[in-house]
Amino acid sequence: MMMKPQLKFSENYRATRFVKKLLLTLFMVLVSFTMLLPFLWMISSSFKDSLSMFKYPIEWFPKELNLTGYKKVWQGDVNFSIFFLNSVKITFLAVVGTVISCTMGGYAYAKIKFIGRDSLFLMKLSTMMIPSQITMLPTFMIFSWLGWINHHTALWVPFFLGQPFGTFLMRQYFLKVPEELLDSARMDGANHFHIFIKIAMPLVKAGLSVLIFLYFVWAWNNYEGPLLYIRSTNLYTLPLALKFFSDEFSTNYTAIMAASVSMTVPVLALFVGLQRFFIEDITSTGLKG
Repeated sequence: MMMKPQLKFSENYRATRFVKKLLLTLFMVLVSFTMLLPFLWMISSSFKDSLSMFKYPIEWFPKELNLTGYKKVWQGDVNFSIFFLNSVKITFLAVVGTVISCTMGGYAYAKIKFIGRDSLFLMKLSTMMIPSQITMLPTFMIFSWLGWINHHTALWVPFFLGQPFGTFLMRQYFLKVPEELLDSARMDGANHFHIFIKIAMPLVKAGLSVLIFLYFVWAWNNYEGPLLYIRSTNLYTLPLALKFFSDEFSTNYTAIMAASVSMTVPVLALFVGLQRFFIEDITSTGLKG
């Protein structure tokens, strides 16, 4: 007789929990959809002409696919492919430099004991509080003295110096690596380099994927750096190239949308490629919690 009330309570609890999850899911879908609307409008507008682009109510699905914008971008007077390759080159070198410097720095701050380690890490971390506008002029003077103005070198070399946030991010992931695992490797005669490459790095793939994605987007969308250091048109990157589709008297919105879609495709491709590691990281964190 006592089991029926308990069973009814359990069923009510499950039903209430299911309804709460359903409402939360619907709310998150609605919020996600509102965030996707500008992106969907950009894709839709890239296949329209300038007149139908601003028509109200919005035509989300164009009656005719107008490829004028994409032809203007990739086959027009603007050498968009050169700008695309410039961005690919700079972003690739920036990501390589970030991975090398931030993973090595994060491992050192997490697993190598040396005098002043924590104080040095706090000093490095505190540089994140310095506004970029303060360091802009001194950095420009240094790069000018080195002869890096109007060269891509000024855009990717700083990433080899260990970005503070990237170093902090990888340090947090390396702290999760069990110390007993590293001690056993040391007992087998492995040095820090072998431990770092063969043991620690495979265990922080999720953190590495986050690092790669964040700094890829950062370098890919960098507008301020090329604007400061690049003078020659043939060295422009994609964010600077967008200005070629507008002038003092007119703006080719269709071409701008087509160029923006072309810029977004590599970011989406990278996100899809790294999504498995993001999910694994979330899953492992939930299990540990």
